Amino acid sequence: MDVIVVGASGFGRELLQYVHDAHKNTPGVHVKGFLDDDPAKLDSIRKATGVGIVGDTLAYTIKEQDRFIISLGDPGLRRALAERLARRGARFVSIIHPTAYVAPTARIGDGCIIGPFANVGSYVHLEDHVLLNLYSAAGHDVRIGPYSVFSPYSVANGGSQLDESIFLGTHAAITPNVRVGAESKIAAGAVVYRDVPKRSLATGNPARAFPLDGAASSPQVEPGAPGRNSAGRDLELTVRGGG
Repeated sequence: MDVIVVGASGFGRELLQYVHDAHKNTPGVHVKGFLDDDPAKLDSIRKATGVGIVGDTLAYTIKEQDRFIISLGDPGLRRALAERLARRGARFVSIIHPTAYVAPTARIGDGCIIGPFANVGSYVHLEDHVLLNLYSAAGHDVRIGPYSVFSPYSVANGGSQLDESIFLGTHAAITPNVRVGAESKIAAGAVVYRDVPKRSLATGNPARAFPLDGAASSPQVEPGAPGRNSAGRDLELTVRGGG
């Protein structure tokens, strides 16, 4: 299996180390390099990481043994990249850092990232391309929709349900049995006690939900969040790293 990290900026380089940590003793697993649409990074990435950029997301020739993992931390961009590559025949691998805890009864979809010291409890279901950053947690029976992103120290407590493309900022908390509607953003430090409607921004403690601007593809709700420079729409998407 040849692992290719999609996106060669900040979080992409971090994810590269997760791959090394997870598979350093796994025979037959090789890190092939990055996919990135910024040719200016070619020399600097190889010097910084020891691996190169093997191509871009539109022209790279996908091989049978290739397995992709998307580093971008914006749910909208994660979805756009996953769909673009899947249309071209790509297959995806999940990366679970060896310091993370994943219950034996948890179900993990394709293309997920479970970072250092993250916790995935009993009977949790992570759908495809979910990102759990370091020290984030999903309690028992939580269901997390595809492309959702948990920032460091964020948590979804037992029985909660997060629909597709949810973003949780650092230290955001979803209390038990609460549902968060698709494409909603939970701001850093927010504590959610009530269901959040689809395409809302929830802020504060207790959190209040506000409709998102319909023109914003994926608004910045936390300064410094991975993938904060949202590039926009699928047809115009350019992948230039993960942070």
